[in-house]
Amino acid sequence: MKIINKITHNNFPFDWVNLDLYSESKAGKKEIYLIKNEDLVEELIILFYTLFNGGKGIYVYNDAWGDFCLDTWNASKDTYDYDLEGKSDETREYITMLKVAGVEIEYSGSCECLNWDKFLHIVLKCIVSQLAPFSPIFYDEKNDFFFYFHHSGSIGIYYTKKNKEINRIFEIAKDEFDLR
Repeated sequence: MKIINKITHNNFPFDWVNLDLYSESKAGKKEIYLIKNEDLVEELIILFYTLFNGGKGIYVYNDAWGDFCLDTWNASKDTYDYDLEGKSDETREYITMLKVAGVEIEYSGSCECLNWDKFLHIVLKCIVSQLAPFSPIFYDEKNDFFFYFHHSGSIGIYYTKKNKEINRIFEIAKDEFDLR
């Protein structure tokens, strides 16, 4: 079953974002932390659904979809291996998701998510276990913000202005999570 789908406008849409160093983006930033830290994957999924309307209008960008998990890289030889054999369960599940979706290992661009539950379980297991050194970027082009997940149980959200949607997200975050 296909979980993600490449989209035709695959470039990251915001010129105000510094993709190499988010903190140098021309935007405001907030961190939203979980209150509990018992099952980070499940709790981050709940945070996602609670704050982002079940993923409506959210797309996912990665400049290196295939290089998401560290165990595809042999640091001593500086080579990559995308075979499933010898990889962690999390990496095998991630690479399989890409293959089923027809997302090439070298693909750099955006995808739409067809099944948020499955996608988030796969990606967040990689992030929380630190098999993935970074999160893909989740963005809402209409409301001019993006966010990413952190392995410690938080998200960072960048925005250009406090519009209606950002205010709604922050109100919920103040009530149900730890907004900083």
